[in-house]
Amino acid sequence: MTEAHDPLTEVLRVARVEGALFSRAEGRCPWGVRTRGAGAGIFHVVLRGQGHARALERGRTVLSRGFSEGDLLLFPHGHAHALSDAEGGDATWIAELPTRPGDDGLPVVTAGGGAGDLELLCGTLRFDAEASRVLLPYLPAMMHAPGGALGGWVDATVRQLAHEAQRGAPGSGLVVARLAEVLFVQAVRAWVASPEGGGPGWVRALGDPCLARALALLHGAPEQPWSVDHLARRAGLSRTVFYDRFTAAVGEAPAAYLARWRMTLARRALRDPGASIPEVAARVGYGSEAAFNRAFKRVVGAPPGQWRRASAGDVTAARDPATLPMP
Repeated sequence: MTEAHDPLTEVLRVARVEGALFSRAEGRCPWGVRTRGAGAGIFHVVLRGQGHARALERGRTVLSRGFSEGDLLLFPHGHAHALSDAEGGDATWIAELPTRPGDDGLPVVTAGGGAGDLELLCGTLRFDAEASRVLLPYLPAMMHAPGGALGGWVDATVRQLAHEAQRGAPGSGLVVARLAEVLFVQAVRAWVASPEGGGPGWVRALGDPCLARALALLHGAPEQPWSVDHLARRAGLSRTVFYDRFTAAVGEAPAAYLARWRMTLARRALRDPGASIPEVAARVGYGSEAAFNRAFKRVVGAPPGQWRRASAGDVTAARDPATLPMP
């Protein structure tokens, strides 16, 4: 499977993510901090120290992980969460902790007596409409990317992010946004490769070599008239076994999945005012504008022209991180 045909790469290429920093956190053992979450994805990069993280729903722990220096913690749905020096340790609401301005302009939250054992760099992630449709529904409440698990990529990116935040040089905001996107991609990769990775949907199917080959074909050449017979042959399975295995893993039949992926690409293309509807139709595999219109309306719920007018400037994203209250 080449990178150009890697389904995860293709989805991440369509799903746009941008990040921004909002604070630092420092702590001395015993320390603990609890947040209410936010209307955006939240990430923490661990610059120093170790501890335990818990994702919370209605005050109850739904996921927990230990972390150490160089790791990345990501809460893609903006869950409330608690961080502490020990598993199950006491955690103080962040609003009750002292805050001071940092040398880099970021507020610094201090827990358990201030700097010493822990240093975090904290930020938000904004997801556009396509990311919210094709990626976010499959991600867990919390993702943990160990710094050494990906050949040093996470650790190197974390340190570069901290360096950019410290410099505050012209263009640093853009660099931070791009580095945060890299961290998000690395977190998704680490999660997909982990034993608990790949919940229901196309992400889960990536763990099956036969289905991964089929998904690579669908993502690499969505304009082709793929049939179940052709996909089954390329996957090395009988038609029945392939159809049943694909449907069970992905949650829908191959034809339905292909139609939804084509419409994801079509929506992205339609946001370009220079792309005509017939051009978009041909690009995603429809021989006529009428056939494309019917398929688009069936999957999306409105004809492409109407959708384009209604969605002009529509981006499903969090508010500007600068306006977000500290989680």
